[in-house]
Amino acid sequence: MGELNYMMEPNVCLLLFAAAVTLFLLIGAVASRARSRAFMRFFIALLATTILMLVGEAGIWYFGRQPDRIPLLKLGAFLSLSCGAAVNALFAYCLIGFLRERERLSWVCAHIVAAICGAVILLAAVSLLNGMLFGFDAAGNYHDGPWYWIVEMVDLGTLLLEVGMVIYYWRVLGCRGTLSLLSFSVLPLLAMLAMPDWYPTPLYMATTLSIILIYILFHSELSLQLAKKERLLRENERQLAESRIATMLSQIQPHFIYNTLGTIEYLCKHQPQTAARLVHDFSLYLRGNFSELDNPNPILLSREMEHVRHYIDIEKVRFRDMEIRLELHSSDFLLPALSVQPLVENAVKHGLMGLASGGTITVSSYETDEQYCVSVVDDGIGFDTAVPVEADKHVGIRNIRGRLQALCGGTLTVTSSPGKGTKALITIPKEVEG
Repeated sequence: MGELNYMMEPNVCLLLFAAAVTLFLLIGAVASRARSRAFMRFFIALLATTILMLVGEAGIWYFGRQPDRIPLLKLGAFLSLSCGAAVNALFAYCLIGFLRERERLSWVCAHIVAAICGAVILLAAVSLLNGMLFGFDAAGNYHDGPWYWIVEMVDLGTLLLEVGMVIYYWRVLGCRGTLSLLSFSVLPLLAMLAMPDWYPTPLYMATTLSIILIYILFHSELSLQLAKKERLLRENERQLAESRIATMLSQIQPHFIYNTLGTIEYLCKHQPQTAARLVHDFSLYLRGNFSELDNPNPILLSREMEHVRHYIDIEKVRFRDMEIRLELHSSDFLLPALSVQPLVENAVKHGLMGLASGGTITVSSYETDEQYCVSVVDDGIGFDTAVPVEADKHVGIRNIRGRLQALCGGTLTVTSSPGKGTKALITIPKEVEG
């Protein structure tokens, strides 16, 4: 067994094989959709650094005992030592980043490990000149420098610190996560048992094996999160569909249908032509509302205004002294179906109907540099926004807000004062709408 310390071929092959495996993991991590997440960014850096570490150690074996290759031997030793320290620091960041997705946690511990490992990297660079951590004799044989014990202490200290962190947060990580992350520290410690007969290749192989386990953990965790996200997306789609139905049903109230039919009945006896026109407008209103039940996508404001006009045509027959103004300065943008029409209905029902007569509703649209805006303003009785309302009231407003946020990233704000009317304002960010 001790002969492995002097056999170049198996050590170089094992180290390069480990580097190749790590390279495949790196390609998979870079291609992952989760590569922008904090722990994955650090894990990608860890994989790349591990490859350099393995290649550097392989270089020591390959060019060993060749006096004319001393510069390459020093480069290999520097890569092996400095990248080994960097791997310890990056693992600390991976661990903290992974935990931060589950619990509020500071980066302080990772920063401390990084500072200590950074000092080792600096000493390794200095050792290229003075051999304080490593060196080579005239025959090209590697030997530890007089200060190499610093590296051993740092390695042991950081490994123990990371073991402590993993154990401390085992409830957050779960059994599988704890075991996978512990492998990064435990497997190299176990590999040290082979040091008298074979050193240091087992340490690097143990590190590679632990990285494979951690990669499997991260990949499975991301798969679980993706599945959860898809379930939430399906649930949101279902809720949006229910919201569209609820919005429509909350607006087409029986009293409105009864009042409209009653008006049609009266007009049939006294003004048949007006009754016929009202039946036509009422059918367009119902058709427009029911047709949007199967439409999960935003529509152009111009199409939404068709629904508004159908409703206005009906109400103008019933309330001849009511005035509705349309001031559309921008209409080529998307918003959820049945988001403006219900606001106009609310303005009539809760605003103008409380007046003795008359009243004006103004529907306007415009745009700024950042957003599109639609406002519905009435000069009706208004209300006190500070007074809480019953849960079953204004369900249409809540549904509109939910659909605006989910489909367009938009908002709906309602301001009002008793006796001064009400203003409902829809805003849709341009970067989301586009």
